This record gives sequence, structure tokens and C-alpha cells, in this order.
Amino acid sequence: MTEELPEIPGFRYARPLGKNVHLYRGADGEVAVKLLVDPPRAAEIRTVAGLGHPGIVSVHRAGRTRAGLPYLVMRYFPDGDLAAAAPLPFARVLEIGIGVADALQAAHQAGVVHRDVKPANVLRDAQGQVYLTDFGTTGGDRLLWTAPEVISSGAHSVRADVFSLGATLWHLLVGHSPFVVPRGDNTRTAIEQRVLLGASRPSGRAPQSLETLLRQAMSADPGARPASAGEFARLLRRIHEETAPTAALAALVVPAGEEGPSVRGRSRWPLYVGVAGAVAVVGVTSALLLRGNSSQQMTAGAQPENTAERGPTGNAAVTATRVNPQTLRFSWTYPSPQPGDTFAWRTNDELKTGTVTVPSVELPASGTLCVEVRVVRADGSNASARDWSPEGCGF
Repeated sequence: MTEELPEIPGFRYARPLGKNVHLYRGADGEVAVKLLVDPPRAAEIRTVAGLGHPGIVSVHRAGRTRAGLPYLVMRYFPDGDLAAAAPLPFARVLEIGIGVADALQAAHQAGVVHRDVKPANVLRDAQGQVYLTDFGTTGGDRLLWTAPEVISSGAHSVRADVFSLGATLWHLLVGHSPFVVPRGDNTRTAIEQRVLLGASRPSGRAPQSLETLLRQAMSADPGARPASAGEFARLLRRIHEETAPTAALAALVVPAGEEGPSVRGRSRWPLYVGVAGAVAVVGVTSALLLRGNSSQQMTAGAQPENTAERGPTGNAAVTATRVNPQTLRFSWTYPSPQPGDTFAWRTNDELKTGTVTVPSVELPASGTLCVEVRVVRADGSNASARDWSPEGCGF
């Protein structure tokens, strides 16, 4: 512990949680203490802390260290943020979007613009409830989710927050920023140009209504975006209501353990629409009968993904954590691990490849880097090129 860390009565320092965030423990539990190295406006902190909104991280107290550095004492979320949670099913992304948009609307109505909406600033609890944090701190690299007018003129606004929320939801659908191009030029200059031109792409993982709304939210023209976070929430709710029956059916036909990323370049959404349409024709009774059939009968009609072609280990889910400014750590999980499994990996630019015996690798990267992984069985049973996982990207 250094002199910059605060001394908080009733709590003792435990360990760092991230950049400028530390865990403290006390008799009443654990708290997260954030040092405001680049302090936001003090009035805004007091305003947000006083909102008491269920979707905004609660601030227990604020103070200054002996060296005069401001800090906040906040609720601790052991389940972390959403930065490494993606990709997520579109129905879950809709739920998250509604919750965050409602929290943003409450802040905007109180006169506070967030300025840094991104996956790392959306925390989650054990029940899956999401909470928005870090109002006005604008810490870290936020280019990947930042509105073009903020880049060009520093003009933070309600509609700039709407843009960032749209980019965040797109990230949660796919697993990386909409302005990152896998195997493409992802230098800061290239990403900035894509943001300025409004060059976002369809995610390929959502119904057309959600794709259209996200494209509008990420328009280079602020006037083309939803006028407020409240309006954004209303449109997300409408899509959620329209797609809820289809999403529920999709959950029935997707095999266990396969709600992660789909095969690259193939969207499950058209299949869900087709299945939902068929069920609508024969009525609710057929849907109930479908529930009661055997797993063989249920998968005989249509499957969202040909796992026989893909191979059982092609569904590895890769996540990335920045270890330091020059290093990213990529880790992965996959179904049915077996003794003797090894792991081939390759970067999105295909300039680096390797093999490891543990499901993790650290790679030098000062900017964006994406990695694919292939699980290699000891008996060679999954030698197909289709066994490469979807990309996991770090920033």
C-alpha cells in the first residue's frame, strides 16, 4: 500500500482490482475504492450518487487521500464487468441494453452525461442484474465506443452517450467493437476513420429490427440517432416484446452448451425466424408437443449449427484480459475437455501462431489483437480446419 491509497475507517486494504481500483474489506463486507486520477466534476459525482437508481452503481462515500487525490467508495461486484462476457445471445443483449438505457436516462434527466459508456463500465451481480458505473471519468482507451463528434471536437452529449451504448450492445453481440475489423487494419488511425465515417457493420447475430436500431444509434449524424436514452430504451423494449417468443423457441432448439458464438459468417437468426414461422402456422399446441418430444425428434427438423461439421471443440470461447499496456492474456473454455488436450492458436493477422498445453497464452500487444484457438485432441479426432474457434479480441 502506498500513501496515495486512502485510509477508510472500518476497512482494510485487500488487493488491486484493476487500474486505479482497489478492494477493501471490513466487518460489513467488501467495497471497491476507485482513485480519481482524472477527476470528473465533483458536482456530477454528488448528483449521480444521489440518484439512487437501481441500475447505477451506488457510491457509499467520497473523500480524498492524504496526498489530496479524490476517491469513491462503491459497491463491489465480484462477478466483474461485461468486457469479457461477449458474445451473448441477442435476447440477453436486449435486456442489458434496456437496463443501461434506463440508467442513462435517469442520469441525463439529472443533467449528467456519462461520457464513457463501454462494456467495461457495465458491471453485473450474481443474479445477472447490470449496473452502470464510472460517470464522467473518461478513463482508459474509449475510442472503440466513442461518437465521432467527441473525437473531432470533444462534444459530449446525450446523443453521444446513445452512440456509445449502441456500440456497446454491438460489442456484446459479437465480442469486439463494431469498428474493429478481424484480420484488418486495426491501428488507432484506421479505427478512428471508421468511427468518423459511421462505418459500422451488421452484427449478423440479431434480428433485422435490432440491427437497424443499432445502425441508427451509431450513425455519424447525431440527429439520426434516437433523441434520448429513454427513446432508445423504448425501442429496445419493443424489439424485446416482438422477438420474445422466437428467442424462447431458439433456446429450445439450441443444444446445451452452444449459446456462445456462432460459426463465423453464419447467422442463426434466419433459422430462428423460419422455425418460429412454422410454429406459428401449426399453433401453440405444436410448440408444446415439440417440448415433449425426444431430443432426437427435436433436432430432426432444423439445427442452428452443424456441430458434426464443426467438431466438438470448435466452440471454444476465447476471452482477453490486458495484463499491462504491452501485453494481452487470452484464455478459453470449451466443451468436453479431455486429458492430453493441447491448443493451437493464431492471431487475426496470421502473423503469429503457436501451440500451448494450457488454455491460456500471453501475447505482446499494445493495441487491438484477436486470437482464434483450436483444441487438439491427443488421438487426432478433431483435425478439421472447421475446429477453429470464433475470434476473441483484446483492446
